[in-house]
Amino acid sequence: MQAYLMTVSYDGTDFFGWYCPKNRSIKTCLQDALGLPLQNFLVASRTDRGVHAEDQKVYFTLDSSFVPLLPDLSTINLRLAADIRVLSLESCPLDFHPSLEAKSKEYHYRFHKGDKPPSIERFSLSIQPIDLSKIESSLFLFVGKKDFRIFENAQSRRENRICHIESLKFDQIADDSFVMKIRADRFLYKMCRKIAGTLLYIGYGKLSLTSLKRGFEEFCPQACGPTLPQKD
Repeated sequence: MQAYLMTVSYDGTDFFGWYCPKNRSIKTCLQDALGLPLQNFLVASRTDRGVHAEDQKVYFTLDSSFVPLLPDLSTINLRLAADIRVLSLESCPLDFHPSLEAKSKEYHYRFHKGDKPPSIERFSLSIQPIDLSKIESSLFLFVGKKDFRIFENAQSRRENRICHIESLKFDQIADDSFVMKIRADRFLYKMCRKIAGTLLYIGYGKLSLTSLKRGFEEFCPQACGPTLPQKD
């Protein structure tokens, strides 16, 4: 048995997430491109429908008898559509786990003001004018190891809601463009998009720091903003 680790990048707009049995998914496209009986096909982070990735890690194992038939990188990419690419393929230890052994995970959400070309609208959310100073003053509340249950999707209730956010930034990258960058050891389902919505509400003046603090203390989901659409 041989284990491999792939680095994958994709535009998730036309995918139904990491895996969806009845629709086009990242997992199915990769398996079809490899064209071999794979085992233990694991991903570092399962992405939702419409979510993009620049540095996704995918692990799989292959029976030794099929190793000589494993296609090279260029062949794999020729079999893939233009919205997904395998950037690297290398052997790795059999006991490696792409999610459990990830040192950290980073998620970006982009915003812009005004009308933009479709190529930008595809990856960025149009917003109203915001007070950036209010957003910046709230970032410290999210950083650290704490219970993020109020930012978890209501349909997915994990037993462990503790996450360690190492850093959270909301930067202005141009006169009319912004990006939220969040790095953590793990994320709950739709947590990042709800944090992005919360920061946006703070910037709009629809949510105060006092309300947000109370939400963390009392685990009150009404004290945070909406879950934003997939634009990552």
